[in-house]
Amino acid sequence: MKAEFPRFDLVVANIPYGISSPLIAKLIYGGNLFRSATLLLQKEFTRWLLAKPGDSEFNRLAVNVKLVADVEFVMDVSKREFLPCPKVDSSVVIIRPKVEIPNVNLNEWCAFTRTCFSKKNKTLGATFKQRKKVIQLLKLAETISSNRENALIGHNYECNEYYDGNNEEEDTHWEDSFAFSSSYLEMNLFKEKIVGILRKGGFEDKRPSKLSNEELLPLLSLFNQGGIYFHDHVKPNNSNNANVDFVAAYVS
Repeated sequence: MKAEFPRFDLVVANIPYGISSPLIAKLIYGGNLFRSATLLLQKEFTRWLLAKPGDSEFNRLAVNVKLVADVEFVMDVSKREFLPCPKVDSSVVIIRPKVEIPNVNLNEWCAFTRTCFSKKNKTLGATFKQRKKVIQLLKLAETISSNRENALIGHNYECNEYYDGNNEEEDTHWEDSFAFSSSYLEMNLFKEKIVGILRKGGFEDKRPSKLSNEELLPLLSLFNQGGIYFHDHVKPNNSNNANVDFVAAYVS
């Protein structure tokens, strides 16, 4: 995972199953244009990778992969075909990068899908009305506004934290402090703004587990047009580490 890949056109590999997700992310988001990757994966993981909206296995992994690549199922491989016999069955898939991908900021998309799929069977309205979510998104909006002002006047700065929509068990001390410093009126107005965007697009009562990328992309666009973001897109990134940072966020 730490190695820099040479230029390549084809991948054919039986990979360590424990790195399936980060390795696939590194392949399809790594910036190396290749024809296809034929991989032997754990059978259960393959079901997650191939899942479609409405399937019980549908998840953020499938959403992020389908944004930039097509996955073809080839065959199942029984554990009895190996010696010594492993504990799990396997499957072969072929992953082909898409020729054209949506014009979307990948870090923003990653943070957005993480937010939506944190509770994939809850309605989006229920997810985004949570006090914690409102506070986090409001804090990010204010951080972005501050960073934009600093960027305009040429200051160098660092944003110590940004909201990526996950990790429900993280320390909430900063949230309580932020909520205390922000008026309830401000938070309620921001919450109404979020809910208004969901209603405008007809998403308030919809569940992420049943939404395709063709539906999620317009919702993200509506949020961004309304000034609501999920990643600090103003903070400058080191371009040399951009892909590494994205892969880390993709699999976390």
